[in-house]
Amino acid sequence: MIEALPHRGGALSKNRIFLVGLGLVPVIVGAACGNSAPGSPGPARRPVEVKVVAVAPRPLVVTTTAVGTIEPENRVLVAAQEEGLVTALFVREGDRVQRGDVLAQLDDRQLAAQLAEAQARLVEAEGQWRRARTLTAEGLITEADGDAARAAYEVARARVEALRTRLSFTRITAPVDGVVTVRHVELGDLVGSRAPVVELAAGRRVLRVPVSELDVVKLKPGDACTVTVDALGERRFAARIGRIFPAAERTSRQVTVEVVLEDPAPDIRPGFLARAELVLDRLPAAILVPEPVVLRGSEYPTFVYVVEGETARVRPVTLGLRRGGQAHVISGLAAGERVVVEGASLLRDGTTVRAVEVGS
Repeated sequence: MIEALPHRGGALSKNRIFLVGLGLVPVIVGAACGNSAPGSPGPARRPVEVKVVAVAPRPLVVTTTAVGTIEPENRVLVAAQEEGLVTALFVREGDRVQRGDVLAQLDDRQLAAQLAEAQARLVEAEGQWRRARTLTAEGLITEADGDAARAAYEVARARVEALRTRLSFTRITAPVDGVVTVRHVELGDLVGSRAPVVELAAGRRVLRVPVSELDVVKLKPGDACTVTVDALGERRFAARIGRIFPAAERTSRQVTVEVVLEDPAPDIRPGFLARAELVLDRLPAAILVPEPVVLRGSEYPTFVYVVEGETARVRPVTLGLRRGGQAHVISGLAAGERVVVEGASLLRDGTTVRAVEVGS
């Protein structure tokens, strides 16, 4: 039964009638519900369907990539040891030479003449010394005179050897096996003593790269690595760490690591830009998850959703290397746990879910 309130007029009476009208709504709704028992719970929220993957440990190679320039192991600057005019050149850039090959010839006429004169004086000094030795034995001259003749002979012989050596310097030869990379002189040039003539690239092909002080402590000579050369596309070349420089650069705190290519292709030339992939660690059982499932939030810098029973839970994680669409989880996950890989945008901590397993 609905009773009408006595009408007293004014705004207040209208408000009271309105409030009573509102009070009728639950009664009417309750009547419409029909068979629902008083105090029965409302309809349950449907679980959110998500796709999950079971975490399984797998081997992981932790690497770092460093960039550098292909260089010869040794750069040999061949210089003239004698002054003279270049009368012949036997090599050009790109020529491969062996130790002892003649690279250039200087004008040797003046030295050849001096050597001929010195040889004649040597013959004269040798004869005088022989006569002095005989006269000394016979007592016809003093021993001092004999010693002076012998000294003159020794000086003449040394003079001949010195001129022979200088004459040999007019033939500029390769001190090592290598490839001519630069020719500093041309035919007819006048070169001075110690002036550069040609430059040789000698030894193996190497790549010297800067490595962070945090990573270099995980490397040692002999470690295997791979090298890619930008000019040669995706080709990978086997290499090894030849040596690690003893000191770090003061400002960058980076240490130079020399990588030696084991079997370089002829296409690899000094000056090419290259990248060395260095192995820092090998983990036999690392926890990896697809990189897109790792989320960021204000409470946790990085986290994932894991399914425990039928409930989604926020799990903070610490990440390491990210590569190839996978993220290495250093801490926060254990093998066998189910990580949400699809549907995470609909979840909150404690959401009821229906998990569907997918392949890892």
